[in-house]
This record gives sequence, C-alpha cells and structure tokens, in this order.
Amino acid sequence: MDLEQIYILYFHDLYRYLFSLTRNHSETEDLIQETFTKAHIVLLTNDIKEIKPWLFKVGYYTFIDRTRKDKRYVFTEDFYQVDQNTPESVLVEKDSFEELLEYLDKIKPIEKQAILLCDFHDCTNQQAADILNLNLSTLKSHLARGRKKLRKILIEEETNGFL
Repeated sequence: MDLEQIYILYFHDLYRYLFSLTRNHSETEDLIQETFTKAHIVLLTNDIKEIKPWLFKVGYYTFIDRTRKDKRYVFTEDFYQVDQNTPESVLVEKDSFEELLEYLDKIKPIEKQAILLCDFHDCTNQQAADILNLNLSTLKSHLARGRKKLRKILIEEETNGFL
C-alpha cells in the first residue's frame, strides 16, 4: 500500500486522535505532517503489516516528542475538519466530540488514551497496548478503570443536570 492510499484511508481517524491529544487545530496539522513524514521514511524500507495501529503509534510518539520538546500542553477551542454534507452535521459532530473530550479530561491521561484508542478508534486491546507501549493486561486494567470512572462521571452529570 502506498503512502497516498494510507493517507486517504487513515487521515481522519489519525487527525481526530491527535486532536484529542492537542485540542489545537494547527498543532494537530503539524503532528499529522510529521507523522506522515516519518511514516513515509519507514515505509520506503519496511513492510508494515498492520498500518493503522502502527500509524497511531507513530502519531502518539510524535505527540510525546513534541510535548517533551515544548514542555507544555496547548488546549484551545479549535475544531477539527470533517467531510460531512451539512453544516448542521458538522456542528453536531464537533459538539459531541468536544463534550466527549471534556469528560475524558476528568480521568487519568493513560485511561483516556486507552478509551480513545479502543472505543473511539476501534483498535484492538493488543494494538492499543502496542501503541501505548504497555502490557496487554495493564492496558485492560486502564481501560476498565477509565470506563468505570467515565460511567460514574456521566451518571453524576445526569443527576446534577436534573436537580
């Protein structure tokens, strides 16, 4: 599979994942560019069997490298671009995604990553463990704890909303 096909297939998923980490449109675009540049270099000499989890791992480590370099996190109200037919559907998706990120920000970062990769980006537990460089059992623990905390937060929000 050539880089152009990989870009077309996985750009939106990778963009959403990296945006969930940065919460900044321009930062995410930079990370996407760096990720695909690194991917291109590796793909010239190597044959990668499972492209999507590998690409997410490259993106994740590109984010980590950038964060360590900058020693700061950037959170803004910027919005990712999606290909939808109507402005209404774009707005609904933007609001839902931002609301999800707000809830996920209330749990530990590693639990947030596990949930994003497994539940939102359809990675298998093993793929997510590989991306985050964790043992499978450790990933499962973080995923279960994160889901439990997220459920509790959502229940509290629901009951507080009706009082």
